[in-house]
Amino acid sequence: MKRIGVISDTHLSETGSRLLPALVFAALEGADFIIHAGDFTSRRAMRELERIAPLVGVRGNNDPEHLGLPQTRRLTIEGVTLGVCHGDRPQDVYAPPLADFPGNQATVANAISHFEFEDDVRCIIFGHSHRPMARWHEIEGRSVLLLNPGSPTDKRWNPQFGCAVLVIDGDTITPDLTLW
Repeated sequence: MKRIGVISDTHLSETGSRLLPALVFAALEGADFIIHAGDFTSRRAMRELERIAPLVGVRGNNDPEHLGLPQTRRLTIEGVTLGVCHGDRPQDVYAPPLADFPGNQATVANAISHFEFEDDVRCIIFGHSHRPMARWHEIEGRSVLLLNPGSPTDKRWNPQFGCAVLVIDGDTITPDLTLW
């Protein structure tokens, strides 16, 4: 069994006063590692999260090039393959918004567009909209977990801040959103 912290859109500057909330450290404590779905915006965000557990991440639309992050990642954990992206629009790709995802219509479509033809991907982790959600969805005849942890620092127009834990036990995937 693996316990994976999931976070996105931390938007921390190198020198600003914004910090990761204590609730993030409490929610992600004991994680085997942390997945960040982009918009770190600084190495400071990376250093803070690495205090909790080893960290892997992808580049968000606000991340500087010097962070050296890939646009997407595929991770296989206990035989379960995860796809990770930020959720902003891929270059030269237009994915029509999905109406049944309020507040996440375009972001979900963009995230799916990165992995929709990869039959082994069972979970797509993304951010960008700052709107937390965990929902199973049919893609190309298979059930895929779509997980957006929200943002722990900038809820924007959303009612809550968030982060998540993903438990993978054999071939069972269980998401747990922490919202405040």
